[in-house]
Amino acid sequence: MFLGLLVFSVVVQVWFLPSEVRTVVAVFPEVQPLAVPSVVWGVLAIACWQIAGIIALDLMWHADRHHFDASTHGRLRTMIGCLFLFIALVVAALIALNIRGYSTPGVMFGLIGTGLLAVIGATSLAIFLGSRPLAGRYSHV
Repeated sequence: MFLGLLVFSVVVQVWFLPSEVRTVVAVFPEVQPLAVPSVVWGVLAIACWQIAGIIALDLMWHADRHHFDASTHGRLRTMIGCLFLFIALVVAALIALNIRGYSTPGVMFGLIGTGLLAVIGATSLAIFLGSRPLAGRYSHV
């Protein structure tokens, strides 16, 4: 399932996102100045979630084989970093869109919703890292 989502997200980045931006610019020519920044923002935002997803796949692979070690903390920290980068992208987009006057409710709710999702994910991972050190042994093995 995760691998399918990863492939789908690459298709969205490469084909769908630029195509949709061209369509929107054709219908609303006044948003032309946002065309390139929106594609760049979209590619970076999707890349943050792709990296987090790849790390999650790797962690699930190791969890299934009971191969957790100290490097797991590093992977989780990288996941948190990707989520914080996404949060920074959301904040930058909110500010830029408000300054330019393109703050439609659908866009703002989408940004705020995905930003909150990233905050919840990053906070959950940080709490997990801070409260539960990796055990060398598993009780169910």
